[in-house]
Amino acid sequence: MDDSSRYITPQEMRKAEARARSYGLDEAALMENAGRAVAGIIEERYAGAGGRKLLVVCGLGNNGGDGLVAARHMGGRWRVRVLLLGRASEIRTREASESWGRLGPPVEKIEVQDRPALLSHSDSFAWAEVILDSILGTGVKGGEVREPVATAIGLINASEAAKVAIDIPSGLDPLGGEAGSATVRADVTVTLHRPKTGLRGKDEYTGELIAVPIGIRE
Repeated sequence: MDDSSRYITPQEMRKAEARARSYGLDEAALMENAGRAVAGIIEERYAGAGGRKLLVVCGLGNNGGDGLVAARHMGGRWRVRVLLLGRASEIRTREASESWGRLGPPVEKIEVQDRPALLSHSDSFAWAEVILDSILGTGVKGGEVREPVATAIGLINASEAAKVAIDIPSGLDPLGGEAGSATVRADVTVTLHRPKTGLRGKDEYTGELIAVPIGIRE
């Protein structure tokens, strides 16, 4: 994707989401549309791979909620394991919390509250054939990240699995594109609605950049 006119700032994205509410597209609908689109890309790109094992690494915000929706859509077709970086009770938005609550068998759900807990599940990163990064979204500035997020990013990058990021690779600043010492290096970044300005020229982190519609009107 090289059309620079298509890039938008995180602030412009928030305004577009606010406008969407005026025509009946609320946060829950946007999250559902985003997660379903991401699941479709994973299915399209990786369905022929091995045992179809997907690890979804989620943060506590709406980017994590998008990943939870994707996990739900993939659960009937793939073996899906979700690692939530924190307690479910700490999920920051109602929509993301409801997405967590809707996840049931066959999806495996694991809460990891700190770095030692995450490391006790480090085998999940070797188990996976595809890892979905849904840790940090456009509401978080890039730069140094806290634990257990930093360790999770390191485990993602060290894995031999294919790596897919939702909207922006975690650790990359969505506005200016600055990368901290812990930044996901994705093979594919599925960016929502339109690519964010921080993704421009950051192929080493984004991999292939795919913009998917989530119902927002231009």
